[in-house]
Amino acid sequence: MMAELNGSDAFIDTDKLIFGIGQVQQITGVSGRQLRYWEEQGYIQSLSQKKGAAREYSLHTLFFVFHVTRFLKDGFTLQAAVDKAKQFDRQLPVLRQFLRSQLKGVDFEDDESILDLGYVDASHHQRIFGVVKDGETYFRIKDV
Repeated sequence: MMAELNGSDAFIDTDKLIFGIGQVQQITGVSGRQLRYWEEQGYIQSLSQKKGAAREYSLHTLFFVFHVTRFLKDGFTLQAAVDKAKQFDRQLPVLRQFLRSQLKGVDFEDDESILDLGYVDASHHQRIFGVVKDGETYFRIKDV
């Protein structure tokens, strides 16, 4: 049975997920010194700019730090890693918007997870499904 999703369903308000500098260090493996340097360079921004206040970061910034470190581990310079993370960051709202409007539900059949991505076009003669099976992904189109 497909769990139907409504594009207007409330998602968690990620703006309310706030992490202290210690938590960001623990989750990402980036030192507090590095985080402060990245902030001085304008690569990231803490939520509170008050002098002496404990640094806190948004979930968005936490993910950005994670992606910068991923690109650094891949051998990129800090500037190149930041640029690649910014490029990746610009893609996320587009992906989020597409999934919110297109994803109609997810079903689990035997060894497959099936994402209902709606109709192929305005004729409503075919539906497109994304399939995840054994770590592989592919599309399936069915006549309706």
